[in-house]
Amino acid sequence: MATFVVDTITDYEIAGATFYVVVVLLSARFSGRRGVLAISAACFVLTLSSYALTADGNYQTGIINTSISLLAIAATTYLAIQGQAASARAEQAQAHLAHVARITTLGELAASIAHEVNQPLSGIVTNANACTRWIRMAPPNLERAIASTESIVEDANRASEIIARIRALTSPTVPARIRTDINEIIQQVLSLLQTQLRENRISVRTSLSNDLPVIFADQVQLQQVLINLVVNAIDAINIGASDEREIRITSISERGRDVAVTVSDTGVGIAPVIAPHVFDAFHSTKSNGMGIGLSICRSIIEAHGGRIMVISSDTSGASFKFTVPGDSAS
Repeated sequence: MATFVVDTITDYEIAGATFYVVVVLLSARFSGRRGVLAISAACFVLTLSSYALTADGNYQTGIINTSISLLAIAATTYLAIQGQAASARAEQAQAHLAHVARITTLGELAASIAHEVNQPLSGIVTNANACTRWIRMAPPNLERAIASTESIVEDANRASEIIARIRALTSPTVPARIRTDINEIIQQVLSLLQTQLRENRISVRTSLSNDLPVIFADQVQLQQVLINLVVNAIDAINIGASDEREIRITSISERGRDVAVTVSDTGVGIAPVIAPHVFDAFHSTKSNGMGIGLSICRSIIEAHGGRIMVISSDTSGASFKFTVPGDSAS
């Protein structure tokens, strides 16, 4: 409105309407395509209205300046919409790449997934058979039968939770940020990787703080980050020749408002010359690596307003640390 007033009270020689370009650019940051078009149309109407209401100045100069202003608004609108479309395509491509990475990771974890689902199913069969025996006894042992039935319900719920986590990992849905317990996500990842850790004879030591700030995050994406870091740690340990086969995971509060998670291993470590590039796309330290896992991890953490870094030593393995800001209102 200020631009309209200035453009109206000044002479034709002053092209005040060009300031509408700023209005269109600002609308592109806070509005969608329709919003930008609506703001642009309003700027057109206000520019023409100002031209009609302006009383002083050279008439022909006014026509030229008004035409230039309208062209500037139209060009800015076009560029703003194109920029929004390009940004949307980039976000879609990144989401698709992250989805592909999750599917690839799940393919590598097929044995672990089968094992985790098979455990509660086996428990259901065992408890169901036990329940049948307690009921057929003379007289029936109803107390034992009820206990077996309760165990069946618990195993069924556990199987359902495992399937839900797997479906969430494979779903290309829009990220949803909710109140999140990072320690719970760590435990879920370790449960999912339990078989892989056991088969590789790798122990896990955790030190998880119970006094962490509240964070709002996409649980599936953070789960993807942790899966990637732990799987990389397993690979690093298998490549190395150390007798100590251990992964250490810690969660602490930093500066009273951030949550920091560190995943350390006793593997081969990362050479200092390579460390600055481990998060680059298509850069991999593995002979068969795709080089997108850590790049996606960085994108996920930075999208949450956090940071991820590598702390490496050639002789004592590597540590990856990421931070996620807590909710300032908590």
